[in-house]
Amino acid sequence: MGRFVCTLLFAFIAVSPLLGQKSERPVVAVSCTADKQSLMQGDSLNLTVTLENRGSSGVYVYRTLEWGWAGIGFTLTNEKGDVVRPQKYPIPLPPPPIYDKSQLVGLAPGYFFGTRMVFDLSHYALNPGVYYVQVSYRSNYPKEEGFGLSLLTSDDGEFRSNKIQIQVRPK
Repeated sequence: MGRFVCTLLFAFIAVSPLLGQKSERPVVAVSCTADKQSLMQGDSLNLTVTLENRGSSGVYVYRTLEWGWAGIGFTLTNEKGDVVRPQKYPIPLPPPPIYDKSQLVGLAPGYFFGTRMVFDLSHYALNPGVYYVQVSYRSNYPKEEGFGLSLLTSDDGEFRSNKIQIQVRPK
């Protein structure tokens, strides 16, 4: 009986540090800047969107950052905080090829990856006034398709950027 208790105690001591470990959610910050804050109805806004790894371990993201299936989304709100819906929806790119790991970019802690994107206001019936654009990133990779890498997956949820205030003027 004493040998069994000793073995059980040793097993508990060896496993107990692992019990406290959790798979922590990656810490990815999405940042957005715009080339101008004041524009006319129907103009386009040029955005710079970056994903920064603020965690303590590396993470991989899909290399193509585009609107829609490629991870980047947005919310346009008016001054009251109401979501403004487009009059017509652009057709997004096809989803990323989830079985091709050459499409991934590794982000070490402190590193960032980004792109420039066009936000076309002609899709909206906007009155003159103040609006806010907020960009988001969500991986489309399912958790089980991680290639054994610390891949950002759809289970990690959505990461939102700062809000960009824009002033829309009449034409």
